[in-house]
Amino acid sequence: LALVQALPPSAVTLESELELQMKLCTAWSAITSYLGKEAERAYSRALALCRQLPQTPHLFTVLWGLHEIALYRADYGASVELAEQCLAIAEEMGDAGLRLEAHHAAWGPYYFLGEFDKAMTHMRAGLALYDRQTHEALSVEYGVHDACACALYESALASWSMGLLDQAQAWLARAVAHAQALTMPANIADAQAYAGLLYHLLRDPERTQAAAERALAISMEKGYPYTRFLGAVALGWSLAMQGNTAEGVALAQQGMAASIEFGQRLHHSQFAAMLAEAYILAGHPVEALDVVEEAIAAFDDYRDHLCAPDLYLFKGEALDRLGAPAEEIEACYVAGLTLARQLGARVSELRAATRLARFQQRHGQADKGRDLLKPVVAWFGEGRDSADLQAAYALLQELV
Repeated sequence: LALVQALPPSAVTLESELELQMKLCTAWSAITSYLGKEAERAYSRALALCRQLPQTPHLFTVLWGLHEIALYRADYGASVELAEQCLAIAEEMGDAGLRLEAHHAAWGPYYFLGEFDKAMTHMRAGLALYDRQTHEALSVEYGVHDACACALYESALASWSMGLLDQAQAWLARAVAHAQALTMPANIADAQAYAGLLYHLLRDPERTQAAAERALAISMEKGYPYTRFLGAVALGWSLAMQGNTAEGVALAQQGMAASIEFGQRLHHSQFAAMLAEAYILAGHPVEALDVVEEAIAAFDDYRDHLCAPDLYLFKGEALDRLGAPAEEIEACYVAGLTLARQLGARVSELRAATRLARFQQRHGQADKGRDLLKPVVAWFGEGRDSADLQAAYALLQELV
């Protein structure tokens, strides 16, 4: 590459450099999961070369890589803009694989922006185009993970966020089944890591542990940083939930610290919620408070809505264990409930209402708690067997 860059500028040398830069982009994406400065430099240089070579077929791949870099940094606006450029190119070229990957680029940022309907539209379009034998190998250039697995898991995420709990379970079951058919280690690690995150949201520590252990084993063997973060934090939470708090806290700490070191912001609120709960279970409310306050402060910058309301619930619980005034604790639960309603996050609203109603019961306001919780529970038309609804039903029985 250095030799080519030293040659006099011409169309031939620019094309030669671009071909080499594309190989560099692919290599750094695989090594760093789009998280390192090296990947950003390679894609940025490739984009500059594409601008000088308007007929190059590489522009789509370069824009896709830059979208993924923006997504992992929680720059959702930039990610959407780049994804829309990919969609325009794919439609113009009429290539099914490019159209699949263009929808793949779009559904992630739209989900994290809270535009669940748009995200689902792109996921359904991508799933309709996908053929495993043809398209699994595209992950080498696009995302270091399988597009179909991503669509299935994010469909589960979107359904969970909208309170469609049975649908979330169904999407997750499809995703887990699809993951069994994948052949590339990076795709398998990513699929298992996301299964762990979904099982955490569904409050299923045993299944979280099984998926996270598989993701972590592959990631450690192959050196995949992103799925290593996901696996470590999820496994740590699952162990803490099952009584192994010391090892659980240590793993969750390691995963979150490594994620921050790499500049990775995707799922940060979920990481913080898992670590905070592990700290609380381990009897470390001060450390839990530090984690959630940092994550709450970052919300305005990154708008990571996934578990943002839960952060206020764990803040309230940590303050409760530290003997804070009742008004301060209640304010946390109210803040979590308010944010959940602003975001349209139905499960988070249910959790916050359950926590606040329980608090009101403890302070002689059982009627107020029942009046708060009953309509929130009544909204749910599915998911009666879910852990969150079961907890809410049990509390309502106490509040009668």
